[in-house]
Amino acid sequence: MPDDKPALPDDKRALPDDKPSFGTAEPNEPITRADFERAVRFLNLSDLEIRDTLLRLAAQVVALTDELVRRIDKVEPEPAAPNTPAREVTNTVECAVVDAVPVTLAKIRAAEVRDTGRVWIEIDQENKYDVTSPDIPCAELLHLCQARCCRMGFPLSTADLDEGVIRWDYGQPYMIRQRASDGFCVHNDPDTHGCTVHAHRPLVCRKYDCREDVRVWIDYEKRIPAPNGVGDREQKDFDLMERVRKRHEAMIVENAALVQVFPDKEPHTGPALPQDLRLFHKRPPGA
Repeated sequence: MPDDKPALPDDKRALPDDKPSFGTAEPNEPITRADFERAVRFLNLSDLEIRDTLLRLAAQVVALTDELVRRIDKVEPEPAAPNTPAREVTNTVECAVVDAVPVTLAKIRAAEVRDTGRVWIEIDQENKYDVTSPDIPCAELLHLCQARCCRMGFPLSTADLDEGVIRWDYGQPYMIRQRASDGFCVHNDPDTHGCTVHAHRPLVCRKYDCREDVRVWIDYEKRIPAPNGVGDREQKDFDLMERVRKRHEAMIVENAALVQVFPDKEPHTGPALPQDLRLFHKRPPGA
């Protein structure tokens, strides 16, 4: 349908010479850390979505294979004992696979939770500024414990990433950034071992209770610290299915933070465009 609006004369379409250009940038202008991290976060989120799609496909393949074993070989698939008679078939292969996929997918996701080669993100979505920390006199104990908790790895939350204060490891997103020289969090003072970003510390730090952690204390009440290096890489047991559920919720929050937020907060001027580009409306070639 033709545009009924009259074309503006050429002299009306050009911006005045003294009119600033908004939102432009020099071709060689350095990117900000905020923009860089937003781009990396998007790529990481895309990777997670592709990974989850592959897990869903894997679940369908496993469920289909198991059902074919039941119907062709007449035995139950692993992990059932060898030659266990197959249960009675009551529906079609398609229906059986559809019914089996959710359980199979949950098991595959639970196994994937322990995989180190993936994107990590804090799964609890509480507001860290509303959390009350355990009543532990950290400042008084630093000379004993040497801030061992600040050498433990953990992922940041979407709120931490948006806030932009706490640094994360670009090679292991979104794990807390640590120093190669001593293994401490980059925000830890190497002389006093105090936290230099304490007011903005992550949720994990606020909720952490060292009193029963064998990596820190042999006996907290008697103030007997554990030897250095004890259990540094110990991983506590956790409910895999609950962790899978929370991880899915965390990724929904991360997705919303990226796609529902504009990168530019306020209008800003940039370098002026060449005169032949300073147009409100550009005609197609030959018009």
